[in-house]
Amino acid sequence: MNIKKIRNRGILFTFHDLGIPTNVYIIQGDHYIYIVDTYLGPDIMKLVNQYIEDSFGSKPIIVINTHSHWDHVWGNSLYSSSFIIAHEKCKKYMEQDGLKALEKFEKYQKGQVTITYPNLTFTDKILFEEDSVLIYYTPGHTDDGISVLDMKNRVLFAGDNLERPIPYTMSKDLNQYMSTLEDYLKIDADIIIGGHTDCENKDLIRDNLDYVKKVISGGIIEIKSKEFEEYHKANLAWLNQ
Repeated sequence: MNIKKIRNRGILFTFHDLGIPTNVYIIQGDHYIYIVDTYLGPDIMKLVNQYIEDSFGSKPIIVINTHSHWDHVWGNSLYSSSFIIAHEKCKKYMEQDGLKALEKFEKYQKGQVTITYPNLTFTDKILFEEDSVLIYYTPGHTDDGISVLDMKNRVLFAGDNLERPIPYTMSKDLNQYMSTLEDYLKIDADIIIGGHTDCENKDLIRDNLDYVKKVISGGIIEIKSKEFEEYHKANLAWLNQ
């Protein structure tokens, strides 16, 4: 587990159990502690909680699920008494697929995982004005995706909508994905974090947007690495189903 402080109120926890970096992001608000994604289970999140308590003391916790995929929601069970916020589609997909994913990927769970669904869902956005935290709908990687903007520190957590070397799409609506990426370029943020990236800037948004546009238009795509090739092949296979 790597821990990185982001400006004066953000903490980025990065884990490597899956062979790729996977992030949990914390925002220390004046009124609430916001935990963005909960990784692989309660045992991991207990370590995060201890760090929060040691660093910030005791405050009410709000959990945010950026989308329904198992590697970002299994720690929810530790927070069943807190608000767990997600898009309404995220809850729907977890109800449909959560138990099947737990059975398929059981070996990765950290602690005893109980599939715990979001208990506060929305369709457009939720603004915690008192803490300058905006949670809003940003379909792209999946059509249940949301992003979290720390308006005070100008940090955007974009979930799996942004990746290196290229985005990995599990939604067939690439025009919608393109719109989300274009909107990211307009927001007032200069630190950009994806679900599996380091701290980035808007160059990553531009690179991901360029790729999505080329896939939509059928333009020539330069294969820059083995990982790039594998992601691209997976995207085309999904889109051509």
